[in-house]
Amino acid sequence: MEINTPPVRCPICGQYYNPEKHPACPYCSGAAPQPGAPIPPTEGVGFGGPGGYNAPGGYNAGAIPPTEGVGFGGYNPGAPGAVPPTQPGGAGVGGGVGGFGPTESPFSGSSATQAASPFEPTQIGGDLGVAGGTEPVVGWLVCIDGPSRGTDYRLHSGYNYIGREYGDVRITGDKQISRQKHAMVAYDISDTGESMYYVGPSDGRNIIKLNGRPVLNAAPLNNYDVITIGTSKLIFVALCGAHFSWKQG
Repeated sequence: MEINTPPVRCPICGQYYNPEKHPACPYCSGAAPQPGAPIPPTEGVGFGGPGGYNAPGGYNAGAIPPTEGVGFGGYNPGAPGAVPPTQPGGAGVGGGVGGFGPTESPFSGSSATQAASPFEPTQIGGDLGVAGGTEPVVGWLVCIDGPSRGTDYRLHSGYNYIGREYGDVRITGDKQISRQKHAMVAYDISDTGESMYYVGPSDGRNIIKLNGRPVLNAAPLNNYDVITIGTSKLIFVALCGAHFSWKQG
């Protein structure tokens, strides 16, 4: 009866060989395999597994060294054929993951710790005010009846929204006024330099009145007109007009 000796796996390269035909691994020792002996596939190519790259001693037989220095594993200038990683715009600002530096914001200022905001604040009222200064008042609303009786509210150029809790004019305590944008009062200057005031509805459910008449669309607002909104009455007092203008001083 024929006894077949099982193949032995080399502890160095991981290949299998016949110990009856080879006293030592024919792959590690450099001996040619016997005719007809199958060549098993290489294991661990490029990833440090058995039969792969042996850093201290170079390459094992049939092994392929791991790829180095192409963008993701760090650049090794001494490696043959190494390609340096591509650097994005703003390179030189720190080291990022995989050899890529962090993208630098196009809105960054000279200081790396304090970046300027990409958004500019909306300037209301054209050139009435000074940048960074107080927004000029153009008139007032004074509550003459209702929960906030005796309270005055400043008006500025552009839209002034009226609400119970939010807005430019907040009339607290009047439950018939919407929380925000119930109505609006607007100020602008015509091309001829004339000051113009308007009052109109916004998102409120209850109708507003001007001098006792319902206002369904924006209507001109004159000095000492009375606006009824909810249970409150507001008298309008204009600052700008024939006698004064912020543009004329």
